[in-house]
Amino acid sequence: MNDKTAAGDKPAGDAVPESRGGFVNTAKRDHAKADDAVDHLIAAIERWYADHFHRAAINGTQPITADDKAALIAHVSDAANSTPKE
Repeated sequence: MNDKTAAGDKPAGDAVPESRGGFVNTAKRDHAKADDAVDHLIAAIERWYADHFHRAAINGTQPITADDKAALIAHVSDAANSTPKE
């Protein structure tokens, strides 16, 4: 006896619309892209901070503190991960 459904290879009860799975995969992919964008922004801040710290050392001036840098990264990360307010 054949237990397959008329809709295809999936047994009854396991049928999930293909569009639903596509939506979930798209959401995960979009989330991964957002994470990559945040990582890219943080890397840019790290490069800027390294250059800034080097210039400050050469000029004998005080660079921004590590706490200020952490606050800046947190602020940029929050902004990149939030939805824009209209």
